[in-house]
Amino acid sequence: MSRITNESTPTAASQPVLSNPTGLAKATGLMMAMVLLSRVLGLVRDAIISHYFGRGPQTDAYNAAFTVPDLLFNLLQSGALSSTIVPIITEYRQKGQDHLADRTVSIVASTIFVVIGLLILVMEIYARELTLLLHSGPSFRSASLDIAVPLTRVLLPAQLFFFMGGLMMGVLYSRKKFLIPALGPVIYNAGIIAGGIFLRPILGRILGPARAIEGLVWGAIGGAFLGNFLIPYIAVRRLGVSLKPNFQILDPAAKKVWRLLLPVGLGISLPSIDQLVNKAFASYLPSGDMTALMNAYRLMLVPIGIFAQAQALTVFPNLSGQAADQNVKAMRATLNQSLRNILFLTVPASVLLMVLADPIITFLLQSGKYHLSDTLVTASALKMLSLGIFAWSCQSLLVRGFYALQSARVAVVSGGCVSVIFIAMNWYVVHHTDLGVAGLGLATSIAATIHMVALYILLRKRLMGLNTARLLGSVSKTIAASAAMGAVAWGVNSGLSPVVAGLAPKLGALLILLLGGVGGIGAFAVVAVLLRMPEVAAVRAMVGRKRAA
Repeated sequence: MSRITNESTPTAASQPVLSNPTGLAKATGLMMAMVLLSRVLGLVRDAIISHYFGRGPQTDAYNAAFTVPDLLFNLLQSGALSSTIVPIITEYRQKGQDHLADRTVSIVASTIFVVIGLLILVMEIYARELTLLLHSGPSFRSASLDIAVPLTRVLLPAQLFFFMGGLMMGVLYSRKKFLIPALGPVIYNAGIIAGGIFLRPILGRILGPARAIEGLVWGAIGGAFLGNFLIPYIAVRRLGVSLKPNFQILDPAAKKVWRLLLPVGLGISLPSIDQLVNKAFASYLPSGDMTALMNAYRLMLVPIGIFAQAQALTVFPNLSGQAADQNVKAMRATLNQSLRNILFLTVPASVLLMVLADPIITFLLQSGKYHLSDTLVTASALKMLSLGIFAWSCQSLLVRGFYALQSARVAVVSGGCVSVIFIAMNWYVVHHTDLGVAGLGLATSIAATIHMVALYILLRKRLMGLNTARLLGSVSKTIAASAAMGAVAWGVNSGLSPVVAGLAPKLGALLILLLGGVGGIGAFAVVAVLLRMPEVAAVRAMVGRKRAA
């Protein structure tokens, strides 16, 4: 798509959701509700894993088992299929060419099925070599490698479900159908939980205690098939989309997808590849540290998923429609409003996670084989990772601005440069400091912030402005309200910790979280209202729609 140079009025079919605040609030509220449910199930999943397996070689192997499948997922990003296909088929639909949209989806689906299937076969054969390549730390090789390889081989076929499902979800997003895609992670997490509760003891009795952890990955396979492929496929067919095997890979529309797929995939996958980099360097740390880092990482992703990804996903089809109509003014307004809403929610989330990291980990994970020492290591990583929550959150929206413009290469180049810096920081932390997982978390937050700033500057240049003054005014008020929140939460945590020391750890942590969290959120709300922040009304609308959903 050529550079946008005017501000033409959108057609009726593509009126931006921004002109219908109720529609945007409804869609975003629904996504927030489903992402919240998914994240809650994710916390339950991690609590079950921590209780039964603790933090050690087995859980390091479990986390490492996802590395090779995730590498395939990220390099040929399933999410990229959705982000690539949405602008293209949206453009066809706005022109009344639904048959071309369906044919494009059929060609991409047929090609992806064959290519990903062959890559999975190759990775199955070389699973051990790839796992060793990506986790070459001596502590991992001696304690976890032999456990991780069979788990990796079980998990690899799930990637086919993710890729095909990602394409189906792109079709649903283009029709502004958000519920079914949002159910995917919910069902996936439910599958892992079922594997931990039901398959774990069965496999432990049949194959021995050392292989009980395989129940988790078999549950993951079932959840991926049902939630990420089968249900989205049925939903797409019910929309009347005609999907047939078609290998005309040189079709003009398909060629457009291929040109965008690699840069979009790299742009979306770079943050996830950063997580793989973290795991690779964590394999050089003492046994169990990789598990602590990944537990903290998943907790850090909770507010990002609830507040940022939901907003970005619901806004993306509208950005695509505005870009197709070459409506720069509408894109600026959509992006500015969405950024303000995201920062209004994620900056206080960062503060709350940092201040209350210890009681959060204690309440969620500390039981069974997960001890106080494990909690302290995990909390140290969570505090540093929380610094970057706002940056990761803004990235998820800013990159979609480039994808809507069908200009993903800019995001890829900036992300690639930041990833080089990130790898260097990880290497320095592991080989020249004693910071451990906290240092890796800090490096992650710094890299995320650099990337966010770069994306914002580049997108502002592309759109000839993003109303930065209004954004900065909102951010300054959000920081003031978040400071009040942090002060209250810190005071409660410091004052209550000695008082609840004699109670059961989970009970004491729960009391601190309830009083510190509620008091902190109350302080934030009071300051935000006193400062007359318009984002308060936007969040109220989202929450109201989420409750209705």
